[in-house]
Amino acid sequence: MPGRKVIVLKLGGSVLTGEDSIQAAVGEVRRWVDGGWRVVAVVSAFEGHTDRLLASAARFGREPWATAALVATGEQTSAAVLALALAQAGVSAATLDAAGLGLATTSIPLDADPVSLHPAAVPNALREHAALVVPGFIGRDQHARTTLLGRGGSDLTALFIAARLGARCRLVKDVPGLFERDPRLDPAARLYRTLSWDGALQLDGGIVQHKAVRLAKAHRLAFEVAALGADEATRVGDFTPEFAPLAREPASHGREEVAV
Repeated sequence: MPGRKVIVLKLGGSVLTGEDSIQAAVGEVRRWVDGGWRVVAVVSAFEGHTDRLLASAARFGREPWATAALVATGEQTSAAVLALALAQAGVSAATLDAAGLGLATTSIPLDADPVSLHPAAVPNALREHAALVVPGFIGRDQHARTTLLGRGGSDLTALFIAARLGARCRLVKDVPGLFERDPRLDPAARLYRTLSWDGALQLDGGIVQHKAVRLAKAHRLAFEVAALGADEATRVGDFTPEFAPLAREPASHGREEVAV
């Protein structure tokens, strides 16, 4: 979008732990808006909601298209709640679902790949509003059926939109970035300041979906992984791996996100 700085922020389930976490998400969007950015906030379902919806679907059978339609309501709910909270906080925000974005995917109900995005949908929304809130993880196939992008698929939504816009992208997690090993198991594990796409693919995929990293690599799209409110981030792209020099408290990063 010429003349505008745009950042895509992905807010995952480890950040959106419930309605009581919404104000922290509002604060994250607001700080970028206050810094002169237009924000596309891509949200996951509230923590644990996807698993509950999958369990509910399983009680009535496992028909994949109906399962996708049910599970998608998790992201749609959190997106609507965040948009309402932003408006209440005085941040002008629009919201679009997968149909409004024109986010087309392959016809695989539970593990689709994004194919295209309506070119004017996001620019039009950001022309009128400081922020746009969209549900991650969800697309529509050529028959207008709801599809899901696989577990961790909100990462894929965010990176796909950023690639199409030529925008900056930050995946906001409950950890300060990517570590060489799980810091819960190894408190001496070092935090990366920079990392290559291939290096990110060698990690276990619990923090950033591997499908999303492969898409970023294919599009030569650098992206960031950071905690709420953080200035520092792990930058992933065409970089030589480098570790962050700052000391940290191992106990402060006690949980990895299973992103949705």
